[in-house]
Amino acid sequence: MKNRTRLLESLSRAETGELMEEKEFDRKVIAKTSKSYVQRYELKFDPENIVPQDDELADRLFQAGLEFAAETGMYCQSTSRRIRWTRRELEEGLRWCVSETVMGSGNDAFQVRNRRPEECSAPVIVGGVYGIVVPEEWYVPMYMSYAQEGVIDIVEPGTLETVYGHDAKAGSPWEVLSAWREYELSREACDRVGRPGLCKGCVENSPTPLGGIAGTAAGLFTPQDWHHVSTVSEAKTNYHLLSLTAQITRCGGLMETYYNPIYGGFLGGAEGIALGIVSTLILIQQTYMGTTICTRPDHPFLGCNTTPELLWALSLASQALSRNTNLLVGSLVGPAGGPGTKTMLYENAAFTIAACTSGQSVLEAAHSASGKVPKHCSGLDAKICGEVAHAVKGMSRAQGNDLVRQLIQKYEKDLDQHPIGRPFNEVYDLKTVRPTAEWQSMYDEVWNELVGMGIPLDRLN
Repeated sequence: MKNRTRLLESLSRAETGELMEEKEFDRKVIAKTSKSYVQRYELKFDPENIVPQDDELADRLFQAGLEFAAETGMYCQSTSRRIRWTRRELEEGLRWCVSETVMGSGNDAFQVRNRRPEECSAPVIVGGVYGIVVPEEWYVPMYMSYAQEGVIDIVEPGTLETVYGHDAKAGSPWEVLSAWREYELSREACDRVGRPGLCKGCVENSPTPLGGIAGTAAGLFTPQDWHHVSTVSEAKTNYHLLSLTAQITRCGGLMETYYNPIYGGFLGGAEGIALGIVSTLILIQQTYMGTTICTRPDHPFLGCNTTPELLWALSLASQALSRNTNLLVGSLVGPAGGPGTKTMLYENAAFTIAACTSGQSVLEAAHSASGKVPKHCSGLDAKICGEVAHAVKGMSRAQGNDLVRQLIQKYEKDLDQHPIGRPFNEVYDLKTVRPTAEWQSMYDEVWNELVGMGIPLDRLN
């Protein structure tokens, strides 16, 4: 794969780059440079256009992000060195990035392609638990609640509370066994819903490289599954993450690389977040050489990414990347609301419209209840995103903006109340793996409400 030619160079630069203290990188490189670029490129949050429609602004942000990436580079915490790439090298990396690929296997295989804003195709839909802590005995039904939904193309697992009844410990033999257990249970869930070749996110139970390497070296998760490598905010990596990168690259696996900027941190407000998303996704594409790239901006107090400021930043950054590159860009929906709440359904719908009309290729749903409450997740959390994504394909950004603004009015007042909802066993039957009548009724009520707003969920695609 042409995109995977830089492994040795990435590792070498992590050991030979400029020495620097981490605090200096945070404050002088990221914070100071971000503020300067926001002013220079005249980036300004517009509350009237949560889904921007200004192509010149999106292209200007892309140029700012590319230049910012070349100036700052990434920081390796393990060596205290900066991994730097020239602008020309970054442009060359983008030229040969992955623009389409096949995920999953057999009858469950599907193709993912890069999208542009307002494109008449739907993004890939990922549903799952995204690291939320899950009791071992609930793992299969919870996984099935996503895998049984036809609109979902990939399932992302949760973090096991125990491993064969024992406490999981990072960096220990239990982490190795947790990778095995994650595979066993996710495979069982896929088999039970009749989707044995479904693409599986992996290895979730891998706080150190042990789990990720065990899950691939033993041949458990296949190259057609979706292997993950993160960054540390802002724009940092370390030997743990680079070790996973090396293993996945050598195995030829599909790689999801992701970055979660912190609103109000070293990047500043909405404008800095938009800049940080563009620049850091370019940097991790260059350094990790992934298949798909994802972002999940985080509000430090609300824990969500569905505020107007973050939706604007995500929409604009997505447009900047989708208009100017062939990257397979995705984002993780992070609602404050949890299962059994209308708040979450409104948030997920708004986020989906903003992401899809802005050209994202992969929509990942959802970090229910901000992803911080054990057991709070369910299949309907992701199904609403999948249904809305297919309904709004081809929708203009202007129409998407009108709908997003209407939806924000329905949920914004509730965000600081932390409406976490209910745990999985209170919104689904653990034996039948079906939503409770109350949760299904609430879903149907919001579904009909969305249709009334002009979202054609009732259209047969």
